Amino acid sequence: MAYAPTKRRMQRSRRPSLLVLNITSMLDMFTILIIFLLKSYSAEGIILPIPAELHIPYSTTRNAPEPGLVVEVSMNSLVVDGRFLDVDLKSVQRSDELLIEELYEYLMIKAAQYEQISSLNPNAGFTGQLVLEGDRDVPFRFLKKILYTCGQAGFINQSLAVYQKE
Repeated sequence: MAYAPTKRRMQRSRRPSLLVLNITSMLDMFTILIIFLLKSYSAEGIILPIPAELHIPYSTTRNAPEPGLVVEVSMNSLVVDGRFLDVDLKSVQRSDELLIEELYEYLMIKAAQYEQISSLNPNAGFTGQLVLEGDRDVPFRFLKKILYTCGQAGFINQSLAVYQKE
């Protein structure tokens, strides 16, 4: 007796046994997504670590600070490039002198190091770039002394680190 395939079995046999997935359009879409994400998340500027005890002011500025030597100023401490300077800040605030000797001497050492590096690598020239992270409770008179001392040591391109207001 001959076997007669049913209509349903005949339809099954017409289906291709191997399914081919066309991924060309998926690759195009994936490429577009990658380009979009790379453009969206491109970082610019510098990343400044702000200590938790330091409350820097807010500003509406859109200018990002340039990378440079970081000076952190609070009412209790003065930190240059991650190193605490042993400075009697209360006597500095009370005095009429603009130059802070301990800060000046340390900045001169750092400037000499930067100039030595720039003499070895002409692409890394010493620009005198400085980023000041000042607590918003620090009086301006004290900040003025620090900025003056930094300027006397050769760090004349000074930026103030602030939080950006939305």
